[in-house]
Amino acid sequence: MAQETSLDKALNVLEMIAQAGDTRLSTLAEATGYPPATIHRILGVLVRRRYVRQDSATRKYMLSLKCLEISSRVKDNLQIITAARPVMQKLMERAGETVNLVCFEDMEAVYIDQISNTKSLLRMFTRVGARVPLHSSGVGKAFLAGRPPAEALDYFRSAKKVRYTENSLVKEDEFLRDIEETRTRGYAVDREEFEDGVGCIAVVITQKGEVAGAMSISGPSSRLFGASTATLAAEVVRSAAAVSQRLSGR
Repeated sequence: MAQETSLDKALNVLEMIAQAGDTRLSTLAEATGYPPATIHRILGVLVRRRYVRQDSATRKYMLSLKCLEISSRVKDNLQIITAARPVMQKLMERAGETVNLVCFEDMEAVYIDQISNTKSLLRMFTRVGARVPLHSSGVGKAFLAGRPPAEALDYFRSAKKVRYTENSLVKEDEFLRDIEETRTRGYAVDREEFEDGVGCIAVVITQKGEVAGAMSISGPSSRLFGASTATLAAEVVRSAAAVSQRLSGR
């Protein structure tokens, strides 16, 4: 195992601040196991470089707007967002549900854009920047269904099986059945497998035949699954195809 460097420690602190929202030096020292003096030195550099700021009243540390600037530049370089945005807006208006866009990195689904249904009172975990396991998300299962069966199975066997809800896929036979059903129907569904009460319908996006990402709608399971499921799924399928065409220049 590689030795932890000073840069590793600084990035660990930065990520913990991001996860916490705001936090104290003592909390960071306890969570990381680093000496308070080390945390103090790291925070000093992060504050000086404007990645982190300290609230003068609470003395807590939080990310600064420089992190937002960097994330905006990442998004600007993702062609798929530009291609998908107008399609996502139309899908949200037609389906009446929140629309998500993801890319895949390190065998995880990463949410890179989202257009929320402002009329919905439901608030979901899936925000821009969030990462979710492939086998516990509609977008992830849409991706896995397009991979060779042996590759999808290898992934599941090596993945950490977490029961986020009662419906989470943690057994191999359940996973294989779900992936086969996804291949057959042409879209994936998440029936409260990552969040209680939240469902999802997802389809992959391609660019010249290669998977570039995935699109989904998410909302209360009671709205997504029932008489309107086929209609909603058809909307997602058409929208994903439209983004694929825009990316491929057709």
